Amino acid sequence: MENHLTRVLVCFAVLSTGVVWAATGMDGKPEAPRMRTVLLLGDSLIVTSFGEYLEKSLNEHPGTRAVRRAKSSTGLARPDFFDWMKVGREEVERHRPDVVVIIMGGNDGQGLTDEKGKAKVQWGASGWEAAYRQRVEDFLGVLAAPGRKILWVELPYTGLPNFERKLGVIRRLLREAVSAHEASTHLDTKPFFTDAKGGLLREARVEGFRKPMRLRMDDGVHFTIAGGRYFASKVHPAVIGLLGPGENSRPTSPESGPVAREPALCREFDAVSEAPMPVLPMTLCHP
Repeated sequence: MENHLTRVLVCFAVLSTGVVWAATGMDGKPEAPRMRTVLLLGDSLIVTSFGEYLEKSLNEHPGTRAVRRAKSSTGLARPDFFDWMKVGREEVERHRPDVVVIIMGGNDGQGLTDEKGKAKVQWGASGWEAAYRQRVEDFLGVLAAPGRKILWVELPYTGLPNFERKLGVIRRLLREAVSAHEASTHLDTKPFFTDAKGGLLREARVEGFRKPMRLRMDDGVHFTIAGGRYFASKVHPAVIGLLGPGENSRPTSPESGPVAREPALCREFDAVSEAPMPVLPMTLCHP
């Protein structure tokens, strides 16, 4: 009777404080909460500074583990060159991510082929838009799973007239397909790269730099190191918002201290050598 009363009082005390300590295992030590995984997929924008800084910032977020898979000059148009349907399926099966972040499409303004390189429909032909949208829908279906969320990051505004004509078509189709997919969110990025007058934002203040920094490299498409960091800082809150507070937000007990995090998994990239930067801003893989 006395033991039962003691347990009741202890439970009441815990509930009245509003604090719940980390669960303990059979050995009395706290069980590490499940790490939430974010998978980053995409082309050269994920290979280079934007992808690097986004991965780094996510891995610094408590209870979060980020991994990247990227290859330059790729998209959904040419599966004979790089098959994102196959690779995407492999990556979600390998990592079982809670959130998948995608940015691609900038290389897709061309004719569509099948996996063997056979031409299916040419860019500008009447059936191109329907065929491309179907590929986007199929790709989202490959990545989807119960409870998993997908964030498709819109291709950043470049201000390059000829390129923007193609990107305008691709952005529209991506937005329509992603918005129609129940578990997916489309992130509008134009506000990040336009000034108060609607023109291209060429410089911005970036954390870690004393003065406004140039955001784009000479090609007008890829980001400088500072530009990648700037873009990652804008996308990071949207990813964290999709993850939600989760079980990892609960405090640990004073006796046990913080729960140890698993080291971030870092994979060898397919095209890291193509990164248009003389020096990478951080170590890509750790022993």
